[in-house]
Amino acid sequence: MATMRHFWRGVANMLRCGTRERMGVMLLPVEEGIVAHEGALPGFRFVLDAKALGARFALPPMTAVYLRYKPGTSCVAALFPKDGGLGALAVWTFPPARFQEVAARTEWCDGADPAIFDAEKCLVLVPLARDRKIKGARRLADPGRGASFLRKLTGQTAMPQILRYKPGRRLVLRCGDTLVKAYSKTDFAAAVEGARIAETLGGATIRAVSERHRCIAWNWLAGASLCAESNGQGDVVAWRRAGLMLTRIHSSDARPHRRVTRTDEAMDDAAAVSALMSLSQDLAGQAASLVLALAARLEKAPFHPTLIHGDFSADQVLVNGPDVAIIDWDRAATGDPARDIGSALARLDAQCIDGTISRAERNAFTAALCEGYRGPAGAENIVLQHARALLALSTEGFRQRLPCWPERAKSLMARAEEILSATATDPAMPALDAALSPALMAPLITETLGEGGGPVTADLMRHKPGRRALIRYRIGAETLLGKLRAKGPDSRTPALHRALRAAGLDGCPPLNVGVPAARGRIAAPALWLQDEVPGRVLTYTLHSDTDTGPAARTGTALARLHLAGGLTTRVWTLADEGGVLDRALAAARAHLPAEAARIDVIAVAAARLVQRLGPMEATGIHRDFYPDQVLINGDRVWLLDLDLYAQGDPTIDLANFLAHLDEYGLRQYGDLTALAPHAAAFLSGYEAARPLVDHRRLEALRLVSLARHINLSRIITGRGHTTKALIDHCSALLRLGGAVVV
Repeated sequence: MATMRHFWRGVANMLRCGTRERMGVMLLPVEEGIVAHEGALPGFRFVLDAKALGARFALPPMTAVYLRYKPGTSCVAALFPKDGGLGALAVWTFPPARFQEVAARTEWCDGADPAIFDAEKCLVLVPLARDRKIKGARRLADPGRGASFLRKLTGQTAMPQILRYKPGRRLVLRCGDTLVKAYSKTDFAAAVEGARIAETLGGATIRAVSERHRCIAWNWLAGASLCAESNGQGDVVAWRRAGLMLTRIHSSDARPHRRVTRTDEAMDDAAAVSALMSLSQDLAGQAASLVLALAARLEKAPFHPTLIHGDFSADQVLVNGPDVAIIDWDRAATGDPARDIGSALARLDAQCIDGTISRAERNAFTAALCEGYRGPAGAENIVLQHARALLALSTEGFRQRLPCWPERAKSLMARAEEILSATATDPAMPALDAALSPALMAPLITETLGEGGGPVTADLMRHKPGRRALIRYRIGAETLLGKLRAKGPDSRTPALHRALRAAGLDGCPPLNVGVPAARGRIAAPALWLQDEVPGRVLTYTLHSDTDTGPAARTGTALARLHLAGGLTTRVWTLADEGGVLDRALAAARAHLPAEAARIDVIAVAAARLVQRLGPMEATGIHRDFYPDQVLINGDRVWLLDLDLYAQGDPTIDLANFLAHLDEYGLRQYGDLTALAPHAAAFLSGYEAARPLVDHRRLEALRLVSLARHINLSRIITGRGHTTKALIDHCSALLRLGGAVVV
């Protein structure tokens, strides 16, 4: 600290004696234009050009790490010393009139080591100990009291190392095995709230909080960053786990006081355009067009507010073996969960543009994150938030003083345009465009419901190109789901829903099992409407260490469906089931030549296994029953997507569900038995309402269902890592002999 004080006095003496300005050629041609255009800030060039600043003030070697520019008002940069110690400083420039005001600030002028004022260029060099708004920074950098305060806060005596510094906003440093952050008054309360929420979700343990100095200290978390820029663990398994952790966050009941609304987002987008306007007219024009496109779609993109991290990306994820932890919760809020996914995807795009990762890596990490994620963020909202996050990154290159920042900004916005242009329009299902038009659908829905209407919003929830789509409509206080098929109107499923509800599956006691109420059909576009029922997708509850109650209730609900009787003339046989497997394995064999021989063996053995099974009394079966088709709402269970409902062997539904649990355990945890407690609970719940006839039959069909996942692992993004394990497992069981299984 004494060395820093000596340096500071030397700078002051040099300015009093006068100095010749020595300029380094550090600005880009486009930046020379920005400087020339910015006539209100005499010292603007020096804040941008660390080399010129160092020459003017004879500074020791320092690195510019932060820049904040308000055209015509101020510009500030943070500079770090090479040793990373507390000798950081902020350099400000103001208009002349404003400079005269700040030069009279007693907190910058009085006492030892005051700020340094350069009246000619309206520059102020402010040491860390003089930061007006970060009270904790002033105390930490105080030569007389800083060390004792840090020791009291952390229990450490190690030399602190600054990690980040945003003048007037936040200071981050490490001291031994402790992380310390000091905040402005504006940000402190939200930071404490975010830190406490993070602690409950496996984040860093809070060691101490100083309300007086607005500081928080945490235990240092072990682990490697997921971020490639930090030489992190950029592997798809870790990305998948990060997605799973994000699911847990978005499923939390925590709701921070800070809220991010669509109005807030629109203001942020407008601010991004304004920031670019002062840097480049061309970039600002590109951004303005992007914001208009975003605004039109955000208007019809509803969301259910959840806990969000607020600044999620790979550098906020620590990987420690099989565990992941998410850090830096200063911007935690209640808002659209798609924001977190979008910000992570945008950062991957930026790293790809920068050359830090390849396009193949970007695509793989993107797929893994989305595959691991099972939270409430809607697909359309993720697209929009992805594009918004790319827009927000457009000025980052300038702030970080990257030499190619204009090209980088242009590429980021081009990527956003590319994402938005990949609309949900489906050439094989032209009715989708009409179904997504609120103006067209409003009168049709009102007429179908036979009651007063109102403004309608339409949100694409799921889409299988060329096959079907699920659309959420909000009209007044009601929320409905529209189901659209490429092959035309569906009259069978709405009738089935009505019949099942009449049979007691209406979600009410005593059964507490139901299917959503059908609300009517629309001829063109050919879709039918049903109520959107509340609940949490069962998949979100399936973790190796969570309550198995939802799985048990799901088993009981399936039994109730089977007990409802065969409410259809459609029939599904074991031969049909075997045919599905044959086609799936044939496709897998064609695309996996190295495994073709083993897949052939599985196909033959599985076919024999099915052929040995005797007849079973048919019931009404779901035919596509797995955790995504179930909503849990307390004790109530809702069954979804009965489009394939038929009369058939009820063991098919049980086996399909169990095979999905096996595959999901393998995909998420690398272990086919990871969710065995949930599987046992599911069967127990089923048998409580309807006894199983033959457990050996169930295990045989479970193996047949699991074998289908060999091909699914090939065609569904993010499942490729399970293919070999599935082949190994199915081969091993079938090699024991189908007779043993049966």
